[in-house]
Amino acid sequence: MTSRFHVLSLVLFTIAFLAVPALADSLPDPATKKDVPPITFVQARIYTRLDLADFTLTGTVRCDKTHKSYPIVLRTRGHEMVYEFKDQPLQLRVTLNPGVFTLERRTSSTGSWASVPSSDMTRTILDTDITYGDLSIDFVNWDDIQALGTDTIKTLDAYVFEAKPGPSDHSAFASVRFWVSKQYWAFLRIDGLNAKGQTVKRVEVQDVMTVADKYTVFKEMKIANMVPDKNDIAKSTTYIDISDGKKGSGL
Repeated sequence: MTSRFHVLSLVLFTIAFLAVPALADSLPDPATKKDVPPITFVQARIYTRLDLADFTLTGTVRCDKTHKSYPIVLRTRGHEMVYEFKDQPLQLRVTLNPGVFTLERRTSSTGSWASVPSSDMTRTILDTDITYGDLSIDFVNWDDIQALGTDTIKTLDAYVFEAKPGPSDHSAFASVRFWVSKQYWAFLRIDGLNAKGQTVKRVEVQDVMTVADKYTVFKEMKIANMVPDKNDIAKSTTYIDISDGKKGSGL
């Protein structure tokens, strides 16, 4: 049976497999656009990867600007992800059904789930750099997604796309640029851009770990608010650190 690979959203963000270095804000060679498959084909492969393994991951969310840290449990199964902040009255549920992603929240494990309204999508989660909109990763479902070409991140070949929100997409970004692994069909990097095409938000995996001797999941993920007019300079950064993982989510 083929292993399922855990892919986390944030912003968020869905990323798996290998740690990747930051890149300068440069575009792929336009001549390579012809080598990029149709976005509908890529979306179908990404949706397949969003069929998540049955995991419980424990760790912390820490922000270098506020120096605050929050214990967290992340549960995944199928197309569902639940974030439980252990010392805060906050739980979040992301449902990643193909073409339709939803984000809900509640204050306790016995409370009722309620949709996060579009007006809250730009709000930060506790004292971190993560917003509610970051967790929804709905950019992959937007109507306006254009291929930019091919690129290589470290030794991984990638297809590069840029998505632009429509009037009802409620995005904090003028566009979202994302790199998809040709081999794994997972996000390698996600950049949120302003109207000038400058990176204002970036998500990257820093380290990975193995669960149950065969499942690869992220061990550390970095979510950064970037200085728009300076390449690769972060003004504040939040890390999701996973210290332990096991099979079985209880979902």
